[in-house]
Amino acid sequence: MQIEWKTPGGNAPRVCLDMLKQPHLLIAGSTGSGKSVLINTLVYTALYKAPHRIKFILIDPKRVELIDYKPLPHTIMYASEPDEIVTALNLAVSTMELRYKDMQHLHIKKSTESEIYVIVDEFADLMTTQKRDTMPAIIRLAQLGRAANIHLILATQRPTKDIITGQIKVNMDSRVALRCPTAQDSRNIINVKGAETLPRYGYGYYLTPNGCELINIPMTAPEELAARVEWWTSQSPTQTTQHNITAWKQNSPLTRLSWITRLWR
Repeated sequence: MQIEWKTPGGNAPRVCLDMLKQPHLLIAGSTGSGKSVLINTLVYTALYKAPHRIKFILIDPKRVELIDYKPLPHTIMYASEPDEIVTALNLAVSTMELRYKDMQHLHIKKSTESEIYVIVDEFADLMTTQKRDTMPAIIRLAQLGRAANIHLILATQRPTKDIITGQIKVNMDSRVALRCPTAQDSRNIINVKGAETLPRYGYGYYLTPNGCELINIPMTAPEELAARVEWWTSQSPTQTTQHNITAWKQNSPLTRLSWITRLWR
């Protein structure tokens, strides 16, 4: 059932609106450079822009960065444990495949269903501990997710070549470089040096197919974020997804796809 969302007042940062239009987004920088600040503002902006068309799959290996958004009615799944992370990524891939089947049946090239943002913080942890289980799903989403309205937002504090691989860079041509330790790290993210000279907080280089620009990183106060999460949570439907997550793990692939169709289209 479609929810009639009541949208609070406020402003959406222009640069975040532009980032949300990109097929996928990579955010990289050293510890404490502002990755979580930018992710928080992206979530805030997405809910402000189109709450009726936005859904999230949140992957949080550190367990503390995205936990505040778990109660949101827009959150399809929050995953922090290794088996949950694999399930969440497989869920995103299955949703994408179902949408492609619908597009094939309707003879259209772009899905008209809601936009799903798969947010991963910290991506390097997956690459070092669960690469075999998670990398194929991430690459499939990066390659095919755009037309299905499924978008990746990956954040990492290790912008090295073994983390930001060639496959990632080819499929994610929109990237944000925050303060980096070395010029080589900057090249790994945006192909040129410069991010190593940025101030500690507040600035970054934003690379898109249209070019690279220096941007101010917009910040949303924690108090405002908490108030907005409470605002959206108060509109949450009574039905929860915990029973459905259990069904996802236990049922056959066909049942999983029909379950996705009922809940998240």
